[in-house]
Amino acid sequence: MKAVTENCYVNLPLRYIYNTPEYLDLFIENSIQPELGLDCLGSECLSKDWLLTIRDRLAAAGLKCTTHLPFLDLKPSSLNPAIRQASIDTLCGAFELAKIFSPERMVMHPSFTSWLEPPLFEEAYENCLDGIRSLSDSWPDHPMLCLENTYEYDPGPLLQLVEDLDRENIGICFDVGHWHSFSKGSEKNDFDFWFDSLAPYIRHMHLHDNMGRKDDHLALGEGCIKWEHIIQRVKELNPLPSITLEPHTRDDFESSLRYFREKIAPKLF
Repeated sequence: MKAVTENCYVNLPLRYIYNTPEYLDLFIENSIQPELGLDCLGSECLSKDWLLTIRDRLAAAGLKCTTHLPFLDLKPSSLNPAIRQASIDTLCGAFELAKIFSPERMVMHPSFTSWLEPPLFEEAYENCLDGIRSLSDSWPDHPMLCLENTYEYDPGPLLQLVEDLDRENIGICFDVGHWHSFSKGSEKNDFDFWFDSLAPYIRHMHLHDNMGRKDDHLALGEGCIKWEHIIQRVKELNPLPSITLEPHTRDDFESSLRYFREKIAPKLF
């Protein structure tokens, strides 16, 4: 179960470390670089001393990290001013936490409401655009901030968002599992359309599997995503994006690492 490659990570929410400290031991012992999830459901895992301890342990092991900004109950595009402001405030606070870890990448959900009709969608879009600008302005030289596809029906809004932001340190995190399930990619078989649309801005990717009906976060190879074709397309990107595996159970964690090492990494790197 040893490390995969230098530019690859595996998701590890801070609350997992807080509730089960052995998870951090597992990553360090096996030289696995984490994508630290900053969604804490309370303040118990936000002690600065505790966070510094995690940072120091990763540094001592020579491990880099990425961070995933909070997303639960957050909506920077909200048409409700109080919800929108609370979301931006929470994300700005997460930026401060991320500084502790000097992450290689930061991932954020823009959280569009795709079903909104004009002019409400345009208003929500502008809210999201303004919110991300203010977030980025709070740390002007921040690491690459990668905006992740979630529930979008097509890649257009996410692509437009990155182009309108027009900042060198803002790109896209292409989540293959979300495309396959939330965006009905399993039915539409439109990976190439999504990939070609987003390719100029893809800086990071999330890999996990599902059967197309829901966001299962299965181990790679346990669903019906056509990984061979996807990896062939990813190889076209220069530079290659960083990659995070996103299993949600211990068994899927081990299976995903094995699948990645044996069937993806040799073709990609």
